[in-house]
Amino acid sequence: MTIKFINTNPTANSMLSWLQKCCTDNPKQGANIKSVSLCEYPRGIEGKKTAQNRATKKVMARMENILDKIIIDENFDFDDAVQCFEKGSILVKGKVDSKRKSYFCKVLNYIKEQLNTPAIEPQVLLQAYSPLQPVIKKGYVQEQVKQRKKPSTGKKTIHIDKISLQDRLKKKYPERSEKEIQFIINSELERLETEFNDTLAFLEKTRRDITIGSIQQLYYRLLGWEYLQNQNLTIEDISLNSIIPIVDTRVRKCQTPEERYIKEGEKRDEAIDQTDKCLEWLENFFDDYGITSAGTAQKYIDSLIALSKFYYKGITNKRRYSNYEDIEVICALRVLRTRCAETMEGRKVKPIMLTHSEVIEVMKSLKADFDHEYYEKLVTNNNKQYLKKTPKDNIQRAKSLQKFLMLMLLTIYPPERQRTLRELTFGKTLKFGTVDELEYFRELDPFDYKNNQGMYFIVLNPEDHKNGNEHYQDALFNKEFKDGTCVYDYLNLWWGTYRQYLVKGDTQTFFVREKKGDEHKVNSVYGMFKSFFKRKAEVEVNPHQLRHIFATYINECEDAGENVKASAAHRMRHGINTFNTIYNHQSQASKSKSINSFLLAAIDL
Repeated sequence: MTIKFINTNPTANSMLSWLQKCCTDNPKQGANIKSVSLCEYPRGIEGKKTAQNRATKKVMARMENILDKIIIDENFDFDDAVQCFEKGSILVKGKVDSKRKSYFCKVLNYIKEQLNTPAIEPQVLLQAYSPLQPVIKKGYVQEQVKQRKKPSTGKKTIHIDKISLQDRLKKKYPERSEKEIQFIINSELERLETEFNDTLAFLEKTRRDITIGSIQQLYYRLLGWEYLQNQNLTIEDISLNSIIPIVDTRVRKCQTPEERYIKEGEKRDEAIDQTDKCLEWLENFFDDYGITSAGTAQKYIDSLIALSKFYYKGITNKRRYSNYEDIEVICALRVLRTRCAETMEGRKVKPIMLTHSEVIEVMKSLKADFDHEYYEKLVTNNNKQYLKKTPKDNIQRAKSLQKFLMLMLLTIYPPERQRTLRELTFGKTLKFGTVDELEYFRELDPFDYKNNQGMYFIVLNPEDHKNGNEHYQDALFNKEFKDGTCVYDYLNLWWGTYRQYLVKGDTQTFFVREKKGDEHKVNSVYGMFKSFFKRKAEVEVNPHQLRHIFATYINECEDAGENVKASAAHRMRHGINTFNTIYNHQSQASKSKSINSFLLAAIDL
């Protein structure tokens, strides 16, 4: 809708000309902006009220004439204009209407914004910075990865309803009442819960909570499958020790050596027979459940080895065997694990969709999102282009800074596991200070890093990672960016200023969830990374894939010798073989590049 004025050719830079521009650029509110600006502001300047209740065309022309004589230059007083409007409001309405005043303030703010942005000649291409603009366009890669993905053939759920539990017990105990049947079910469920709790308490000594939760689901699945396969079983027959054969091969109090040999042989034969049945049962589960991946099969086997250790912890001869080598079922499960690795499909890792240099570009873009204090929008007035800038609030800048820092820590340094990132805690796993020649740590003030020569360190005790009893203490070098800022500047800005805009309660972790302000979860970290990579590069990349990208980058660098690769593998908490094989996604051409370059230079024809 076009907002019409009587004076269609106002004086340049007059209040009337600015009012007409503001109404044109704000068509939805233009009528209200025109009404309040011509009704109250000029009357405040005149200091008198007109006789008519409604302004006539003649009065409106006079009001426009008043605004046309007011020139907007460096001497114009915006505060005085607001006072004039309030004075006019009292003359016309008897009070200052806050809503009408807000429309007039829109005009003044519009003028301020336009005056604060330099005009650019139309022929010069001007681009407004936008955090929504992708810096890398690789959407075609995401589509190809989706097309290559094979549909899953494995069965995902095993469901046992209460009706099935009741029906089988009624068949076994036809004389029992429904109340008695339900009592049996409740008692057996309590027994199973106790079994699980005892087993999981044993596993907690050597495994993380997330691993224990995964193992627990595998046990549920195995027991559920056994129950559904054998229609003669009831809940009374379901038990964790029904999966693992428990045969004590120890022999005591024999009269003669021959008697001892006979008894030992009988028990050993029994252990072998029971173990063979167990492995046959497990292989049938693999076939029926559709497990073809070596990695998935090994998870089940490892969970059963852990369960076997729980049941045999008082039977194994710890004086002669360090890791249950005298237990038949554990040895057989280990052999099966090796066979699965040789005969089943290898571990499927999602293909990397970005190079390390492209990840760096995404990181720089996230840095720019924080560095830009304004949202920018390109507008055109009177054949001239302007950058309209709107200030960002602290919460939005805090979100941008956190994204940048989280990606930076997984990009310019050997990337840690995402667990380390989301559990990072200042003063515990993230420290600032110096390390002496005996590797003792001395804490210093991170905000005085330019004077105290301290460094940030990732410090991981055994309970902070899954690599056994290792203690890690690795420095984060203070990389400088091309604009003169450095890594420590941004870490200190986050910890000292911007984190407070997102954190809630007594959350101790260095990084926090954007909305809830508490400690990050696995899904929140993965979701955040996938989201900003999708926005910046049109592909979804998660934190674990960044480890593969980094390992591939190091293997592709011709200057990165074996020492560099070993050091990178150590920082990623892996062995060199895993670093060079599982995590390395070099193409065939990349693997041949070094020898080709060497031969071209070495052979003289």
